Amino acid sequence: MMRRVLLATACSVIAAGLPAMVFAQGNAPAVKPLRTLVYSVQYSVSTTNEEKTSGFDGNNVPTPYGSATTRRSSSVDEAGTLTADVVAATPDGGLAVDAAFAGKSAAQPSVRVVVYPDGRLSAPPSAQLGPEALRLLPLLARGIVANRTVTPGSSWSLPVAPPAKGAYTFHVMDVDGDTAKFGIDVDMAVPGPQGYDEHGKATATYDTAKLCPLSYDYTGTSRHSPAMDQYVTTTAHFTARLLSDSFAKK
Repeated sequence: MMRRVLLATACSVIAAGLPAMVFAQGNAPAVKPLRTLVYSVQYSVSTTNEEKTSGFDGNNVPTPYGSATTRRSSSVDEAGTLTADVVAATPDGGLAVDAAFAGKSAAQPSVRVVVYPDGRLSAPPSAQLGPEALRLLPLLARGIVANRTVTPGSSWSLPVAPPAKGAYTFHVMDVDGDTAKFGIDVDMAVPGPQGYDEHGKATATYDTAKLCPLSYDYTGTSRHSPAMDQYVTTTAHFTARLLSDSFAKK
């Protein structure tokens, strides 16, 4: 259940349509990768469900306790390894990535994902991408630093994919050779009965030459109302650290 909650708070990066290069199935076919990145991933999620009671019992008879708010809390922790095999790079800056996760209590078999230059993701409709891939793969987007001035104090924004509204805003905090340190503000909202809003902050060290995050640390809170007088608040903490990159050997 908690894994599904975290998926809901991350899924706005998924694009609505699939490019011509995609796939008929969720499990990725075997292709020799152009590049392989392996990340150590940890995340924790805590959720509070608040529901207001009306002060009436099941027979619509007033109770002596009046109206009240019932609170239920739950949490989950996960750690494991995310492997991202880059199997294709398109002229427009996109990537095709086979992503798989192996964790303590959860696993995701290899799924072919398209990473657009602006960080949007596209996967087969039958694919079940985990929060590990949804949080980390957008940072492989080649458009994050392309044609941008990466100097301390500079900033830019990448809009989230519709129907969500909002953006990821990158702030350059420090630069040391090819390594840049970013602060990232995440602000998004999805309208409608199943909508939610999410706000968070992250820091990342990023290799501007090899175009990949070296480390990533995100904390964010999302809120949604699945029913009248019911409010669900989810706080997530996600970290990732690069363990190996086949490009480092070249």
